[in-house]
Amino acid sequence: HPVLTRKDFMGAFEICFYGWREGAGHKFYGPNNTTDLWHVKKVNPQSMVHLTEKPVELAVRAIQYSSLTGENVLDLFGGSGSTLIACEQTGRKAFLMELDPPYCDTIVQRWEKFTGKQAQRVQCETVSET
Repeated sequence: HPVLTRKDFMGAFEICFYGWREGAGHKFYGPNNTTDLWHVKKVNPQSMVHLTEKPVELAVRAIQYSSLTGENVLDLFGGSGSTLIACEQTGRKAFLMELDPPYCDTIVQRWEKFTGKQAQRVQCETVSET
């Protein structure tokens, strides 16, 4: 894979930020010997549906380490829907946001293919800003 940026080296890691409110309980559900470096196979570029697509396995691991079955997971950058598929696999309730309509369609199609279910579109009223 060629380096497609002005950097001299090809990136080999992604940074993930997470946090919790001051004074709130902090929960971690992973093994007590979990390192901060996870080796996860990249998505095959020929099968990618989004430029920055993340492997579902990566989302599964993060979700399992930070939530319990039945809990809510929020992803404000829905992209290809990897978080949604990971939530389906782990029994979490996913809430995604994606600004690009074509990627919203990609997420829905990916979910339908994974679950075998038909998505339903719910029309919402737009609230005007005053």
